[in-house]
Amino acid sequence: MNLSLDDRQNELIQMVRDLAQQEIMPYLSRKDGWASVDFDWHLVKKLGEHNLICPTIPAEYGGLGLDMFTTVLLMEELSVASRGLSSIVSANIDAVQPILLAGTARQKEAVLPRLTGGNACLAAFAVTEPTGGSDTGAMNTFAERDGDWFTINGCKDYIVNAAEAGIITLFAVTSRQRKKSSMRCFIVRKDTPGVEIGKIHQMAVIHHARIAEIIFHDARVDGDYAIKPDEPYSGYFLLNQTLGTGRALTAACSVGIARAAYDIANQFTDERIQFGRKIKKHQAIAHTLVDMATKIEMARLMTWKAAWLIDNGDDYTIASAMAKLCASIIAQEVTGTAADILASRALEKDSRMGELLSEARAQSTIGGTNNIQRDLIASSL
Repeated sequence: MNLSLDDRQNELIQMVRDLAQQEIMPYLSRKDGWASVDFDWHLVKKLGEHNLICPTIPAEYGGLGLDMFTTVLLMEELSVASRGLSSIVSANIDAVQPILLAGTARQKEAVLPRLTGGNACLAAFAVTEPTGGSDTGAMNTFAERDGDWFTINGCKDYIVNAAEAGIITLFAVTSRQRKKSSMRCFIVRKDTPGVEIGKIHQMAVIHHARIAEIIFHDARVDGDYAIKPDEPYSGYFLLNQTLGTGRALTAACSVGIARAAYDIANQFTDERIQFGRKIKKHQAIAHTLVDMATKIEMARLMTWKAAWLIDNGDDYTIASAMAKLCASIIAQEVTGTAADILASRALEKDSRMGELLSEARAQSTIGGTNNIQRDLIASSL
């Protein structure tokens, strides 16, 4: 495993940092506070101008064709600026992953170019259900075959990009017994009759993105847009592969949140004077900063290992679960410590640190709860 970044990766990191400093963070800070729940196409368009809406799409379909290692570098940088924006991008990546893994040439040509360029649409990854959560074996959304078509009924909830997406990657069962072998993956156009957006949740996290419910009522999908519809377990395997890569993305986002909090605390300690000197010169604070930086590096390296395994075709299941678990815990620890350093300033309404505290707390839930990760890891012990 080579930890050196190549020229393209360094250029990508610098481009995203410049975009964050010059466009994203100034726009968010002056618009209406860091904690706005409004979705705003302005920043999505900015990402589209740099072809960052779904960077894993191959170049032959108009994308950047980033491997997973480079993608986690990107996700960390985006999360330093805005967890909401990185969640929009990660939802697109998750939605596209099953198509990249097993889609037909027709499916790829119909979907992938729409998620590239300055006018890219968004995609939604529709798995979670009101009664299911992390228990995908309890999936109720049902796809009934009718000749060359499928009729879909059910509900997906807490779906990022749902209200704005033009494309939905949907997982449903094709057996009333809800067997894993009957799970299939479908590509659904948002404007399909019978597809409706239900409740839009007012979330305390993932600001500037939106999370909503998607309702399917007799929605008919052409069988040409079912991925491997006749292959048992195809949906189950695709779902688990996508969730595995998604954990690496979530881990990278946790690293970004932790880094943003550390940067704020580090700058503050360089400016704050107490007892005649910068508080950074007090050993207690200096050692605290060391511990924060060390934890961030540890989480980053675990994330890089998971991404490297994905890119090299090795078994990444446990590594990505460990990275997600570790990074989410570290994000909470680092943001909490940073808030302690800032003291009352961290408690101001609509403050950046307040947002980071909330976002870090959510990382133990996003991408599968940490206890689910522990169960997954425990199965290999």
